[in-house]
Amino acid sequence: MGAWDYGIFDDDTAYDFTEEIRKNPKEFFKTSFNNAIAADYLEYDDCHAVTVSAAYLDNLLNDTTYRTDSNEEEDESNVNNFGKLHGDLQVDELKPLAVKSLKIVISSNSELNELWSDNEELYPKWKQNIEELMERLK
Repeated sequence: MGAWDYGIFDDDTAYDFTEEIRKNPKEFFKTSFNNAIAADYLEYDDCHAVTVSAAYLDNLLNDTTYRTDSNEEEDESNVNNFGKLHGDLQVDELKPLAVKSLKIVISSNSELNELWSDNEELYPKWKQNIEELMERLK
């Protein structure tokens, strides 16, 4: 099923990282953020790696629930179960990296921002969604 809407998990690309996150979440998050910070221009998939990583952190730290394709309450790959399954994961040092990376995602150096800016109707909602995520992670 294809998806396209302004939520982080409303794009199928967001689900491409679940296996890597399941194997070593903290390393995936850290790598995603550091890759974004080091990039001259953030490619589409790398943008999604940042937004997905930040959403998982948000669920862990703030118990934020996301709209997803998964209806399974016990689904280990569902972002909404991450905090319950990994409550002891220490990630506070990743919060500033997440915020810095998300700023890049909504900048002119981001392919995802470039693509979203073409959608006059949903771009403001998408950008606000990212900005609210940044605020929760500060």
